[in-house]
Amino acid sequence: MRVIRPLSFQGLLASFVLLLFVPGLFYGDYSAILSKLLFTVILASSLYAVAADRKDLVIGVCLALPTLLSNWLPVEFESDFYRLFFYAAFQTIFLAYISFKIMRYLMNARRIDSEMIYAAICLYLLVGLVWAVTYFAVVLIDPNAIGLVLSIDKVTVVNAAEVMQELVYFSYVTQTTLGYGDISPVSGIARAIVISQSLFGQIYIAVIVARLVGLQVATAND
Repeated sequence: MRVIRPLSFQGLLASFVLLLFVPGLFYGDYSAILSKLLFTVILASSLYAVAADRKDLVIGVCLALPTLLSNWLPVEFESDFYRLFFYAAFQTIFLAYISFKIMRYLMNARRIDSEMIYAAICLYLLVGLVWAVTYFAVVLIDPNAIGLVLSIDKVTVVNAAEVMQELVYFSYVTQTTLGYGDISPVSGIARAIVISQSLFGQIYIAVIVARLVGLQVATAND
């Protein structure tokens, strides 16, 4: 695998920072539009980060396009459920592919540099986003599976962005094991996913720190 372009992960990390902080400063339609725009920027930034050759680019584009189409274009579906479910499914697959590529980059690295640090942070944030989209699919199927602050009878195209914002917040609170309790899993499947994400959050930090320390020691002994 070719070396990923220098500084490519800085743009992806900046996109995550904007997604986590900017939409919360606005309300209503402005917040929803900003969230959709920033999700699109993350898709583009993550694709740029891992597209080390033509094959990676083609695969990434093929996975990203259905997500963008189901999110932005007024495609006719039988119901909102199918449109949102396809969006969640395609986005989960795309983000999982990007996460796999970054993980492989981290495992193949032989020297610590700033790009590797950025990549490790981006992977942590990407996986949190994968879980957020997974929670979105769960709530789409069963609106009562997670006790959201936002009161809804079902997820629709109109309220999808607001629901997603709450689930992004819930995902990272779970992954960092803060557990504020304002949003909590209710159904059995939601609790199982929360447990797996909490375990990942702890194991990832331990593994990555061990990896970085090991590389630093190996580099120092060269």
